[in-house]
Amino acid sequence: MVLQRGRNVLIWGWADPGEPIVVSFAAQVRHAIGGRDGRWKVTLPPMNAGGPFLMSVRGKKTVLIKDVMMGEVWVLSGQSNMSFPLEAAEGAEAEIKTADYPQIRLFTVPQKIAFSPQQRVSSRWEICNPETVKEFSAVGYFFGRELYKKLGVPMGLIHSSWPGTQAENWATAQSLQQDPALAPILQHWRDKSAETRRVAGRAEDFELQFDDFELLPKNATGLGPVMFSNFDEGGSRNIFDGSWTYSWRTAPSTDFTLVRPGRGGSGYAARISGKLDTADSATLRASLNSENSSADLSTYAGIRFYCRGHGYFRLRTFQPTISDWDDYGTTSLEASPQWRPVTVWFKDLRQDGWGAAVPFTPESLSGFAVQMVQTPGFSTQPPSGLFDGMIAPIVRFPIRGVAWYQGEDNASRAYQYRKLLPALIKGWRAAWGEGDFPFLIVQLPNYGGRENHPTESDWAELRESQLVALRLHNTGLVVTIELGEANDVHPHKKSEVGQRLALSALGTTYGENVVYSGPLYESMQVEGDRIRIRFKVGSGIASLGGELKGFAVAGADRVFYWANAVVEDDTVVVSSSEVPAPVAVRYAWAANPDCNLYNKEGIPASPFRTDDWPGITTNEK
Repeated sequence: MVLQRGRNVLIWGWADPGEPIVVSFAAQVRHAIGGRDGRWKVTLPPMNAGGPFLMSVRGKKTVLIKDVMMGEVWVLSGQSNMSFPLEAAEGAEAEIKTADYPQIRLFTVPQKIAFSPQQRVSSRWEICNPETVKEFSAVGYFFGRELYKKLGVPMGLIHSSWPGTQAENWATAQSLQQDPALAPILQHWRDKSAETRRVAGRAEDFELQFDDFELLPKNATGLGPVMFSNFDEGGSRNIFDGSWTYSWRTAPSTDFTLVRPGRGGSGYAARISGKLDTADSATLRASLNSENSSADLSTYAGIRFYCRGHGYFRLRTFQPTISDWDDYGTTSLEASPQWRPVTVWFKDLRQDGWGAAVPFTPESLSGFAVQMVQTPGFSTQPPSGLFDGMIAPIVRFPIRGVAWYQGEDNASRAYQYRKLLPALIKGWRAAWGEGDFPFLIVQLPNYGGRENHPTESDWAELRESQLVALRLHNTGLVVTIELGEANDVHPHKKSEVGQRLALSALGTTYGENVVYSGPLYESMQVEGDRIRIRFKVGSGIASLGGELKGFAVAGADRVFYWANAVVEDDTVVVSSSEVPAPVAVRYAWAANPDCNLYNKEGIPASPFRTDDWPGITTNEK
């Protein structure tokens, strides 16, 4: 593992009450006694970067922790764009091959909802190599790798994120309770049914059996069903020479086995059973050939299989053109106690709608999966549930700071995010008790269709709320306004995001003499029929690719028109023949703006507005 250099080293654990504990580390020895609650801790003085060291913890038994490094430790958190793994990022194949960094250590916090702060976390540190890094956060990896190259000290990256989550799930209960502006969040949770609140975050028991998977030819072929795979011989092969696989890593409290008898009273069936937690992904997956490449199933209209048991499941298909896990699949289906057929026509499959919309490609499929899911309608996450389950267990671990990439699921309440994000930051800092540690924020990228005219935008308002968070001490903003994709909320350019995060850390946290931010709006001045905008800049501002784009101007009527914008001595002068008496300017104020204001170092300017007129999320609760 990696411990934070320059900070007190806190070592803690559990033992029998009264049990003597001796901790030895880097020629230092400390003693402790197990308390009445079985807990103990010792504190060692700060150390410089270096290692490897051996840590010995001796009580009734001895625990040895080898290869401990002193270096820099960062927490990586947020929702899906922080969870987005390296193996799905742009240039993944080449990046993974070279991701051999023994002094970068990776730690992933398991996804868990809790209703009170948890103390323990079931995971382990791993050395960064091509195998361990594939499923690690792409943004986190690129961020840590860049810092490692620049600082030359060991890096510890603690990844704790969950796709599709809202900021209130990550905030402490105290921070939500202390601000009246956040009261609607707590009331919204209280207004949910008692059953929904009771089962949120609770593991569900299930037991499902599957057998006799058949491909259904199109009517024109005149053929009957073709057996794709069954388990009668105690194996898992299919007609394309692929096989079924099951991973316990994503569903540790489940069991997979082949059981007798299968459907029809003979052979075997595949059984998956156990407890399914909210974060678990219990998936029985079939590849279509031994090389895990694609096969042509365009002569088939669908697939039929048989199921019995209790619990819910869905069928998913996989195709090479989908890399963001928004696969074509069914809705949740409920099993019955007796064997029954489940027929899935390819024409009825749909994407969930949160990823990139792409055509279904039956001529190129790479596999099927039966995915076990929880009872539909009870997947709600409570306020503070992810802080209590996924952040609270690590708050005693000294860190340098946090990199945060979240906001997509709060865009409809963007104005509220002005209070919510600072509350989250203050709550985390209070929980760690290490002062105002650095908190770096990734501003949402461009996403969605282009607008022909200036308009209101919840994503623009969310970006503004992220910008407002810079009023807090020791925060940084990473602008990614040109790194998104119009049709995919999960853009694949993660290397650039990680590099900009590292640049922000180098210029702020580590005091390097680098330009780490693009132009940030500072002030405006009306000059007759035009407005002059001043910025906080690095070494000057410039347009990237021709004349400046993305500026709009409005008069007292609050109607915006596209504006002419020119650079004059590191200011931007904005005007429009439609607005003879301008009073306000907006820049890149859209979900997917066409904009090109940068500094001379090539870092984009943050979207902004000079007005404070009510937006479309101002009254959202």
